[in-house]
Amino acid sequence: MAERRRILLIDDSEITLAMEKAVLESRGYEVVATSTLVEFEKTLETFKPDLILTDLHMPDAKGTDICRTLKNEFKTQDIPIVIFSSLGDEELGKLAHQVGADGFLSKANGLEALGEKIDELVESILW
Repeated sequence: MAERRRILLIDDSEITLAMEKAVLESRGYEVVATSTLVEFEKTLETFKPDLILTDLHMPDAKGTDICRTLKNEFKTQDIPIVIFSSLGDEELGKLAHQVGADGFLSKANGLEALGEKIDELVESILW
């Protein structure tokens, strides 16, 4: 059996986080979900994700800052990062490009689209 791909999620909405985690796990990914920057950073020390999925707007962190920081650190610079938000695709695409994210997802497209898009990214640009 192929090794399960590992995804680290950060989203400040516990409800959204639980739904995202369920969708991704149902597609065969190993998912760790975090809701604060402290929890995310702590998890990153021990859990080595194949992909990081970060919300854009959170009280204690901005997904754009997380992305920039991780892309500038030697230990994490090669981990693909996908940012997601309720922004539209065009605006989100521009932001993703500016901060060096490997992909983006709009929450406006729904949770089913999340799973499909992650599968697509995994197939095309990530592995």
